[in-house]
Amino acid sequence: MVRYALRRLLYAVVVVWGAFTGAFFLLYIVPGDAAGGLTMGASGGDIEKMLAEQRELLGLNRPLYVQYFDALTSALRGDFGESIYQRRPATEVFFESFGKTLELALLGLVLAVILGVTFSVVIELIDWKWARELLISLPPVAVSLPPFIVALVAVQIFAFQLHWIKAFGDKTTLGLLIAALSIAIAGGGQISQLLTVNLRAALTSPYIETARNWGLSRFDLVVRHALRASALPVVTALGTTVGVMVGGTVLTETVFSRLGVGRLIVDAVDGRDMPIVLIAVTASALIFVTVNLVVDLIYPVIDKRIRLDA
Repeated sequence: MVRYALRRLLYAVVVVWGAFTGAFFLLYIVPGDAAGGLTMGASGGDIEKMLAEQRELLGLNRPLYVQYFDALTSALRGDFGESIYQRRPATEVFFESFGKTLELALLGLVLAVILGVTFSVVIELIDWKWARELLISLPPVAVSLPPFIVALVAVQIFAFQLHWIKAFGDKTTLGLLIAALSIAIAGGGQISQLLTVNLRAALTSPYIETARNWGLSRFDLVVRHALRASALPVVTALGTTVGVMVGGTVLTETVFSRLGVGRLIVDAVDGRDMPIVLIAVTASALIFVTVNLVVDLIYPVIDKRIRLDA
């Protein structure tokens, strides 16, 4: 078990390092830099000289590999530097917005689980074959829908058509629920796909046949027996679902104009605010790998048939 945990922990470290490194170099590939943003709108004088001075102050005139290793070693100490525009520690700026994003992501995850499990159970409880086959085709469609597309449709319907929420910056509970539902649809479809397959397999197993011979209703067979046996793979799917939630939350916040990490990242990328981008990407990767690590460690505890030395 210790070797298994250490191996998974090593994978997690590699993923976080890869996310940090990818964010760092991708931001340099994008044309322009923070110095250009700081001197934007300046008139008169020697613009090139002003840019050179700003690049020197920001350390952008150093070799790229030196900037990278400085940023990496500082990040390992928990220091991502100061926001270039806000002149405050990047971690402080990030965690000011993180609470709102976490609220949206957690609600989206809860809704995804509820939607996925409920939909799969309903599919197995319906007697009409044509209706069951129709419902089975819906989760793949939900998975294929990008969260930002769902969010745009939700804004169009609930803000512009029904006028239930504000189109920009809505802070009501209903606005939060609709935004969370936008990111929950893809995750719920993913859970439903996996759970439906496992429910069907469980319902044809010998012990379910025995329970059916005892005269149990279909509801009891599905909910009390088959669902419990089929839930284990869903625990594994939650790790991937969290990734969907994290990515979907950033875009959904932008569409709904909600204050949070989504808007922070968009503004930081637009302004080439490297410290903000690095802390945001690293924190998102840490959340993703932590959830997956917990799932990986729980899975063999729940199911003893898993070989830890595999």
